[in-house]
Amino acid sequence: MIKPAIPLFVAFLLAGPLAASADEAKPQMFPVVKAISEADFAKHPPLGNPALSPDGQHIAVSVHSEDNGESRYQLAVLHLPDLKYVSRLDMVAHYLPIDVTWVDNKRLVMGTGRETAFSETPAGTGDIIAVDIDGKNKRLLYSDSARGATGSANILKLPIGFGTISGTPDKTNGHFYLTVNPAAERGGSDAQAHRTLMFDVNAITGGVNEMASIDEDGFDFVLHEGVVRYAYGTDNNLKDHVFYRASADKPWAELKREVIGKEFTPTALSADGKKVYSYGNLSGGPNEFAISNLDGTERKVLASNPRMSITGVSWSPAPHEPYAAVALECKPVITYLDDSRYAKALKALNAQFADHYVSFGDLNEDGSVALVRAVSDRDPGTYALFDLKTNNLRPLYQSKPWLKPEQLGERRPFWFKASSGTELGGFLTLPPARDPKNLPTILLPHGGPIGPSHRWTITSWDDAEAQFLASRGYAVVQVNYRGSGDRGKNFEDSGKLQMGTGMLQDQLDGLNWAVAQGYADKNRLGVYGASYGGYSAYFQPVFAPQGTFKCSVAIAGLSDIRLWANADTSRSRGGRNFVREAWGLDDPKYVAANSAIDHVDKFNIPVLIIHGEDDPRVPVANAREMRDALEKVGKPVEYMTRPKEGHGFFKEDNNTDRYKITEAFLEKYLGAEKGS
Repeated sequence: MIKPAIPLFVAFLLAGPLAASADEAKPQMFPVVKAISEADFAKHPPLGNPALSPDGQHIAVSVHSEDNGESRYQLAVLHLPDLKYVSRLDMVAHYLPIDVTWVDNKRLVMGTGRETAFSETPAGTGDIIAVDIDGKNKRLLYSDSARGATGSANILKLPIGFGTISGTPDKTNGHFYLTVNPAAERGGSDAQAHRTLMFDVNAITGGVNEMASIDEDGFDFVLHEGVVRYAYGTDNNLKDHVFYRASADKPWAELKREVIGKEFTPTALSADGKKVYSYGNLSGGPNEFAISNLDGTERKVLASNPRMSITGVSWSPAPHEPYAAVALECKPVITYLDDSRYAKALKALNAQFADHYVSFGDLNEDGSVALVRAVSDRDPGTYALFDLKTNNLRPLYQSKPWLKPEQLGERRPFWFKASSGTELGGFLTLPPARDPKNLPTILLPHGGPIGPSHRWTITSWDDAEAQFLASRGYAVVQVNYRGSGDRGKNFEDSGKLQMGTGMLQDQLDGLNWAVAQGYADKNRLGVYGASYGGYSAYFQPVFAPQGTFKCSVAIAGLSDIRLWANADTSRSRGGRNFVREAWGLDDPKYVAANSAIDHVDKFNIPVLIIHGEDDPRVPVANAREMRDALEKVGKPVEYMTRPKEGHGFFKEDNNTDRYKITEAFLEKYLGAEKGS
């Protein structure tokens, strides 16, 4: 199960540019590449993301296995560097450990999550469990569902609600910070109490001390030296707020919007407590990383990118100085903020393994050992241990060792000017070992749609799915259309009420770019996607000029905007407001104009509909009603559903079947040939 990581840290032989020079005029010879099996694409990683102990001697990691088609998970503690098991803690079927956090060298806390489809972050349950490194002294510290049960001795001291692990003191001492979103006292469909709290919890004794409270739902906090200083978030009316207080006994004061601008997210205070680091942009453009006075004044930008937001910052151990910032333009671009040993080591690793993006996960408490994670357009994750004293890099494991880079396609970033006049970016995934000319091509929009984005790495469902399609001989076009994330608030807001118009046009503009560049065969185009991508697969055949597409594949797609009223998104005030503001749910004319179900007369291509029967986000009625409407008017439909599947398929067997059915469908209408 655990295999060496280093072999994946090699330069890949990438396909040449489309336009050949005179010296390259002779026909290219491509090696025969064996296609990765459908079952291998469907397999889940056996090991999750590791968490490093404060002394750097152990990692804790989620372990996944299949038992008669059912998922099983364990929390495993492994000794370093030999990766020998110290303990394994079994989880209830379909539940896995999340937010695994070491509170000292002998004890851990974790949340529990329920597995979800599309490789999304597991859906947290709000339960918090503590356990010793040897698997003993397991204790349920917090749970809404098991209040008063055996082993939950301290649970009655906290309000009923949803708990999230939010960090530990700089010097681990058995304590951790717990954020609680209380449930409404009278219940109801909203289940919101309009309050967020943070507690200091002793994971050994179960003792609890309240650290902060603010009368807003789902806010986040920023601490400095054990005191909560900032609270920030978005209220139920979709308005952003940032609050500050000088000390624990001072009241909250909201920062002035005219000072902090359109976007301001505090992330940490400086070591002396006199400055605050933040992500944001005064005018709403791509987010910058900056330092300012505590009230947001005298802001100094430390890292920025003209096209893309700064999305991550690397920090040293306490006193927590930032040493690197990353923007996800094409391959991630790193800005080094100092010449510390951490910056130097990270820079050297990225230079040595230039075909990957290398980052430090956890650092141990004294900063001598780092967990290294490397990802690329053909590697979903490789982990290693780096000793900053000796500069020794020791392999740990690969996320999916059965995916071989030579069997996957190159993901080429591209930028183009859309018909709206806006510069847009995206990625073109090319089939391995093929001449990148006049290829059958699939448009694959990301889900969301507002907030997510396509990235160079293959760590999201959409981007990994592009590799499956490329392995079957298709070029794949992915556009970060208006509303996508990683480009700032203005760009995200530009996507509202554009789901069935501007977003679709942006996607088409990117596809037309690929045709104009000679990559895509204009006579063999398809559209394929899940969630909002499934909405696009339903609506592009209606929106695009007739004859543009030859087929579509809609996975967990929204065919009728009216059905948002029955989705989990609409169970909170904020969710309902978002559906109204972004999807126009209260405007019958807009809903009818932008729901594919109302335009089946224009839908003149074959469609493969795939949906989970227990989908809480996009109810399966979307699939059934679209199928029935198309069949009623004599349109070609293929249909696949599975019981006990939610927003997309999770079970490996179901995904294997999905891949096989999809491959046959696309071959019928687009005619690509996979490798041998």
